[in-house]
Amino acid sequence: MDFWTAIVIIVAIGVVSEMYGMRLKTVAKKAGHQEAIEALTDRITRLESRMANIESLVIEQEKYKAFDELATRQ
Repeated sequence: MDFWTAIVIIVAIGVVSEMYGMRLKTVAKKAGHQEAIEALTDRITRLESRMANIESLVIEQEKYKAFDELATRQ
């Protein structure tokens, strides 16, 4: 094996190891992002249920408001 072949092999090993390191970092970040996505999904679900409760209260108040308006007219 001559000098230039050794250099090519060393550079190739360096590039492959750098690519593998970046892949590991990407997988770690992806796992962290997945946890954040799950937390945000849970939060959105809770907010949607709270909004549904608020909507039902508003609708109920609107019903009472209509009856109150009828009672004040008579």
